[in-house]
Amino acid sequence: MFLQKLKNLFWHLPQSIFFNIVYAFPSRKLTLIGVTGTDGKTTTATLLYHTLQNAGFKTGLISTIEAKIGDQSQGTGLHTTSPHPHTLQKLFFQMKRADVTHIVCEVTSHALDQHRFWGCHFFVSLITNTSHEHLDYHQTQDNYVKSKALLFSQSTYAVLNKDDPSYKIIKKTLSGPSLDYSIKAKSPLQAKNIKLDHKKLQFKVKQILFQTDSNYYYQVYNILSAFAVTQKLNLDPKFILKTIKKFPLTKGRREKMPNKFGFQTIIDFAHTPAALEKTLSSLKKTTPGRLIVIFGATGGRDQTKRPQMGKVVSTLANIALITADDTRNESVEDINRHIISGINQKKAKTFPIKEKISPSQIKQIRRLSQKHFVYLDIPRRQDAFNIAIKLASSQDTVIACGKGHETTILHGKTDYPWSETEAFRTALNLK
Repeated sequence: MFLQKLKNLFWHLPQSIFFNIVYAFPSRKLTLIGVTGTDGKTTTATLLYHTLQNAGFKTGLISTIEAKIGDQSQGTGLHTTSPHPHTLQKLFFQMKRADVTHIVCEVTSHALDQHRFWGCHFFVSLITNTSHEHLDYHQTQDNYVKSKALLFSQSTYAVLNKDDPSYKIIKKTLSGPSLDYSIKAKSPLQAKNIKLDHKKLQFKVKQILFQTDSNYYYQVYNILSAFAVTQKLNLDPKFILKTIKKFPLTKGRREKMPNKFGFQTIIDFAHTPAALEKTLSSLKKTTPGRLIVIFGATGGRDQTKRPQMGKVVSTLANIALITADDTRNESVEDINRHIISGINQKKAKTFPIKEKISPSQIKQIRRLSQKHFVYLDIPRRQDAFNIAIKLASSQDTVIACGKGHETTILHGKTDYPWSETEAFRTALNLK
């Protein structure tokens, strides 16, 4: 950790200062909105972007998926959320030149720790939540939360999740005003009368009815945080109410793939224990049949979250196909073993399948999954898709978690082309 701090101070910080000077501190002439947290950053940032656009502001977006200057989109680099200071300041410069007035930025703990947003002042910033993530870098959860809290030291207003464990820690660090939101704790923006069914989600805040077609319970928190920001911007609630009615599509987030077989096929970026729990618990409530999950864990990153991911999926899913994600410098076999170690073997059943599955095996697994959680260890990700689709029947849900919008899969030091959409298409064609 000491060496990392030295690197941050003598390598990362000077670069941020240099590129601010090169581009003449462009962010000073823009209204910046910061979005941090473990899960939900991209969804919330995208929701805010569309809400501000609907309210008539020329808005920019810098997210995990893309940078948007008005309606124009461009990439920000592979496997990154908050870009390098050069890319970041160049984007701010381009946005200012394009007469953008407001920019919504995803801001990661790494970026804050490494001073990538040095010189930037945010009008309002929000935190979605904090859970087990990036401990390979931060080493402790306390360090992770404190890195997130740095965002609010360079923000005029803070928007905090009062239900999150980070709340008390961050609240103590604030020197400026804050606005809290919640479901459980009493707060100025507390969601009440929450109703979720297979078509919609609705709830009330201060007698205002929020209704959306994105029927995931965790969207309540995302909408609340975005609503809090619009309050600080003095926007009429009608703009966010209109935006959420047909929730903005975000590539690789709850993205539905159409098929002719009568089951749901979904792509999602959920790659932490908390994100898996939130996504799968909502799907379990709205799926009449089996919940089939394709997922893995990244290599070269925090290994302690892998058993937790296995535990979460084994509790909520009927069938799981544990497979490759970005393996980096580790073997998929080792990564999968870590995931499987979190599964209660007394309540689970496994099935030895490598690449192909026979009709008799399909029947056996379907039968077993009626009473037990069944998991398959399938090293190749495309094989996992093919088998999952063959196992699915009418009214089931098949969800692929972890890769989301990403266009490559990293094995060793090589990025290979990859698309969850194409993987589903291939599997559906084979069925």
